[in-house]
Amino acid sequence: MRNLLKVRNFVIAALFAIMLSACDTGTSGTSGDSAETVIRFSMWDIVDETAPFIQAFHAANPDIRVEIVGIPEDYSTVINTMVVGGTAPDVILAWEVDMPRFAANGNIISLDDFVAASDLVDVNDFMPAVAGLRDMTDGLYGIPWVYAGHFLYFNKDMFDAAGVSHPTANWTWDDMATAAQALTIRDGATVTQWGITAIDFPGIWYSLIGQGGDLVVDENLNLSLGNGLRRALEFQNRLTNEYQVAPQPGAGAAMDLFSAGMAAMTRQGNWFVAGYSDLPFNWDIVPLPGDAAVHTSLHTGFFTINSASPNQAAAWRFIEFLMSHEGQTLLSEFTANPSAMMSVAAEGAFRVQGENGPTNWAAFDYFNNYGRFTYVLLNATVTSNLVSQFDAVLLGLTDIDTVINVEVPNAQAQLDQLN
Repeated sequence: MRNLLKVRNFVIAALFAIMLSACDTGTSGTSGDSAETVIRFSMWDIVDETAPFIQAFHAANPDIRVEIVGIPEDYSTVINTMVVGGTAPDVILAWEVDMPRFAANGNIISLDDFVAASDLVDVNDFMPAVAGLRDMTDGLYGIPWVYAGHFLYFNKDMFDAAGVSHPTANWTWDDMATAAQALTIRDGATVTQWGITAIDFPGIWYSLIGQGGDLVVDENLNLSLGNGLRRALEFQNRLTNEYQVAPQPGAGAAMDLFSAGMAAMTRQGNWFVAGYSDLPFNWDIVPLPGDAAVHTSLHTGFFTINSASPNQAAAWRFIEFLMSHEGQTLLSEFTANPSAMMSVAAEGAFRVQGENGPTNWAAFDYFNNYGRFTYVLLNATVTSNLVSQFDAVLLGLTDIDTVINVEVPNAQAQLDQLN
């Protein structure tokens, strides 16, 4: 999702100049040569003031000017440093892991009163997962700008050639495994077509664990991994080592086997819909197959207001516009991701239609019912290191009991030290 926002490349030196300038000026205020209020807005990718949603805001609010603080690398680290140093922008597009902590530490303000007084933002229109976050932070401190989840992508031509029925929203893990076996083609000991790709994105692992029945993260922001993790590891191990229909972790990492026409299925984020728009074969999407539960891990960024900002009213006007019907439509089109406002998401502004797929846009509706913010609320280094242990099981370097009884508690201990 975040990579989709890189709409142009800037010279690195210029980027650092912008960042240094932002840090030197601190929070923004009123322009010296007009009554215009200047607010600063941070994003993790390079977006300048020519972005359609910024231009639309300026047209509707000529008394406010938005300056973009572009942070292309180490976004969370840079933002946290700016917060501690008192140089954070007025509006912070905060990562999931940072937003609850910023709220608990008083770095950002509650948006509840602003939302209650707004005619443009309807809290009842938020997707259900937002309500769960509101409970965790004891109030609405951040509003998702858009969001993303995970799909099963499949090559319709390969399915048809093998005489295998296409996946449906009711598919289970067993259905996926059966199809993967029928779709794997070998030339002697060499696999020429994989039934399904390896898991190459941490979020897919955590979605799989949630499907296995675990909460993944509980209401106290602690890991909640047990039998669901066991079921996920056992299932992926069957695909990889027993059925041999998925490559080993890291195998084929230099290419996308699905887009290369070398795998019939892949599990990826919905942002791959835009990336796959030019594929030369017929393809489609369905929700991730379920097991004990139906689940997908969600990803987003949250509009938040710096508690030290002298321009909180102007900052809210910016957020309010971007959470309005017009603003959300523009953001969905710009990012190719659905709005967290269900009424806007239903209109489909996020859709990137390729010549050969997808057609099953209804798959996005499942995010509202089964999507949750889980592992993204925790330190990314810890959750990524835990994924390396999941991969180690498939590689025969460790066993499932060690992961559950040793590595998961170790990961929780690291999280406790970071809090």
